[in-house]
Amino acid sequence: MQILLLYFFLCLNISPGNISNLDSSDSELEAALIAYYSSIPLRESPYPRWRGLVRMNAKQAQNRNHYRFFYDDQFRLIRITFQLGETLKEPNHTANYFFTTPEIRFAYQDNLEIRTFYDRFGNPSTQRGAYREVYMMDEMGKYQSLHFENEKFEKIETTWGIAKYQWDLEPNGAVIERRFKLNGEPQALRPSFEFYTIRLNYEENGFLALMQNINEQGQLIENNSGVAQDKLHFDQDGLWYGWTVLDAQNQIKRGNGPNVARGINVPNKWGYETSIRYEGEKGETVKNTYGFWGSLRFYDAFGNYDFTQFIGKDGQPGIHEKAGYSIAQYLWSADGLRREQVRLLDKNKQPVLHKSRGYAGFKIEYDKHGRRIKTTYLNLEGKAENRLDNGVAYIEYEYDANNRLIDSKDFDRDGKLLKR
Repeated sequence: MQILLLYFFLCLNISPGNISNLDSSDSELEAALIAYYSSIPLRESPYPRWRGLVRMNAKQAQNRNHYRFFYDDQFRLIRITFQLGETLKEPNHTANYFFTTPEIRFAYQDNLEIRTFYDRFGNPSTQRGAYREVYMMDEMGKYQSLHFENEKFEKIETTWGIAKYQWDLEPNGAVIERRFKLNGEPQALRPSFEFYTIRLNYEENGFLALMQNINEQGQLIENNSGVAQDKLHFDQDGLWYGWTVLDAQNQIKRGNGPNVARGINVPNKWGYETSIRYEGEKGETVKNTYGFWGSLRFYDAFGNYDFTQFIGKDGQPGIHEKAGYSIAQYLWSADGLRREQVRLLDKNKQPVLHKSRGYAGFKIEYDKHGRRIKTTYLNLEGKAENRLDNGVAYIEYEYDANNRLIDSKDFDRDGKLLKR
């Protein structure tokens, strides 16, 4: 049996380890197993248990952005990090709504699972305003509810206005999810997504197949955009290929935030988005509500954004009509750890100003500890420029002895301190 278990873990690219880890009580744990992944699944709810996408080995992880999953000897997660080699990083394009810090730590007590968040220096941090997430499980280990706490362990609402998630399982395996404010008032799925009580239907492989907006009787109801259902398209391995939205009569419908009927995504072998385009009810090419028809994305050898190219209705190079640029180019440090500049370009690869913000890009400066110390917004000549929307030309950042950000100040191009 031990030989079979070892073979199983080797097939998963999970390696034995002896990594000390601090849980939410700052006590040390040892990781018995470590797994490496290039990405994590898209998700619409915090209900599913964590899993990775596209397995990697330890050698690959030394030179590519990745997630590390640390397990104890009961194969329970005790830590997830996002990093390049041995250095923790801020989550990038591969992250989802529920992974917003470089590290999540897990602790278990009776029927509770407690998650806490940390920055890349090991300092306690927050996710969407919450210091701790506390999951309650039933006797079978299935999640029943989730609430959020601050540093004093007081229950709070997140920046989405959610204080509690509640889950109920239907006989067919579907999950009913409800969200509430502190006063018990129902809350939407997230800002600008007006689904309230939802039914989550999962594929056999555990990936979300269909999310339905329902009333208390379990009947489909449409939101203000006429949408009642959001169908997600994953392959067997969890790579995401897009979505389709439906009304309460199971008819394809343009709606929700992007105001499209279908989004068609093409992932690469690492699980990264390489292109996306949109369709209407009849399969016609449409532009989303944000101002573009689609985009192509390219990556460097580390898995960082290299550049994004917006496309037009015909699939050829186009522009983001509300922002006014065609290409966003990303420049990184030689080791792939720090994004140092973003340039906005037109279809001829010439600098162009953002329509509403008034800059042609920005550059970021770091100190010897890799901390961002200055962000400067640039004009067409590459010089500091006041933004159109807030007048800021550059921002300076200040840290304490533990590398925690304690202050930031805004200045115009003449060096005048601006009030916030």
